[in-house]
Amino acid sequence: MKNYPKKKFFSEPTKAEIKKLNLTSADSNLVEIIENLEGNQGLIIETRLVPESYQNPRKFLKHGPEVKIPRIHRLEDGSVPVPVKLREETFNKKAIAKYSTKPFFGPDLKTRNFFLDQSLEGARILSYSHHAFPHQSGDDCLIEVHPYDIAETIAIEGATVPVVVPSRRKNVPKYEFNLISVPVINNENKFAIVNSLSTEGYGEKAKQYSFAYKYLEDKESSHQYNWYAHGIAAYWKVAEIYWERHKNIIPLEMNPFAIPTQFTVDFYKNLINKVLMRDESIIARDRLRKPNKADINIMLWGLVNKHGHDKTFFATEKLRNYNWS
Repeated sequence: MKNYPKKKFFSEPTKAEIKKLNLTSADSNLVEIIENLEGNQGLIIETRLVPESYQNPRKFLKHGPEVKIPRIHRLEDGSVPVPVKLREETFNKKAIAKYSTKPFFGPDLKTRNFFLDQSLEGARILSYSHHAFPHQSGDDCLIEVHPYDIAETIAIEGATVPVVVPSRRKNVPKYEFNLISVPVINNENKFAIVNSLSTEGYGEKAKQYSFAYKYLEDKESSHQYNWYAHGIAAYWKVAEIYWERHKNIIPLEMNPFAIPTQFTVDFYKNLINKVLMRDESIIARDRLRKPNKADINIMLWGLVNKHGHDKTFFATEKLRNYNWS
């Protein structure tokens, strides 16, 4: 498919534009430097972030260190686990690639992989969907949600929710797909249901090629499911609608996606708009490039490791109100 340009809301500066900033170089204290970049300041990272044991960034994202969210049916007090509490307890480990969950049962037992950069992009899509046009206000949103939650089996399998999500690129049709296994009933199955959450009919090319053959020493199966920004934005909009229209908090309570704070959004904006990487392996004469997805996720986990889960991925305000300028 033709690589259409990004819409203005999602546009990012080119390498040439970043080179015009007042650039400094560093190979340590990178998180602190990036979070404090102001105005016309920029940074060149002089060290390789992806460990040399991985052939390339994609191998790192597929096989790199991860936080595995515990699979527990009940807490010690007998209550059903809440995903955000499990993330809070595990995120401060030193993961630098992703976090993951695994279904308890059902036909689709693929490990679910979650990348922090996709949570940021999901938040950006949701914000765009509320503010794409000046006349939009209140609950108006470009993300369309059509819940189908009247069947008796949703108490065990969750609801199927058809959604329509706008593209980040110009002249690209909206994404139309179903969210499968959405928990909407307050019962003992809700945590197990959300661990099987997936999409159906989601045609983004990155998802098509997201399978991962395991290394020989890996204990986990090769069959994995990666969550991407459009699916994340859709789930958050579904949770918002169930709460605001029906006072049903279950989709929000069982939300499996780390919700970034404005603090993390500001760091992410600096990272993608003001940072370049020194890379001796590329053919460019200046040996500079923009951070790739592996670099970005490593730096986001560095932010979590420095400031903790709550300051970075425990949001207390609506995503639609975030500042993405």
